[in-house]
Amino acid sequence: MGNAEHPLNGDVNWLLNRAWLGFGERKTAALEAVGVNIKEHFVMVALTTSPMAQLELSALVKIDKSVITATLDSLETKGLVVRVRDLHDRRVRRPTLTPRGREICLRASEATEKVERELLERLNPNQREVFLEVLRSYAFDEFVDTPEFSRNPRK
Repeated sequence: MGNAEHPLNGDVNWLLNRAWLGFGERKTAALEAVGVNIKEHFVMVALTTSPMAQLELSALVKIDKSVITATLDSLETKGLVVRVRDLHDRRVRRPTLTPRGREICLRASEATEKVERELLERLNPNQREVFLEVLRSYAFDEFVDTPEFSRNPRK
């Protein structure tokens, strides 16, 4: 059955889901070779800007508090992140990349950028820019308040 005959060829959600799963599968494989997963990579990239409170980090990367804790636990076990107590509030922890964490984050980013470049090569440069601009518009405007990655997605 060709694209035109597929019963869901006009369903935007189905098409986006297939693309999301495909991109995720390729990025997961690239990141596994570096020793991290997608959520860990998101967290490490966010931490390259500056250390921040765990709750701020959770909100920035849109990962639920319970999942961010498990993700940070994993990164800490791997020696990629340390959680430092806030100087002004002892209850607050500020995850910070270790030197090894910065190195792994850089390698992971290079690996995922290569995957993205390969996948986006199907588009000409103008199409790529429009595609990315539309995705940014949805992510940062239309769906900015969409639920976070969590263990129990909302139904």
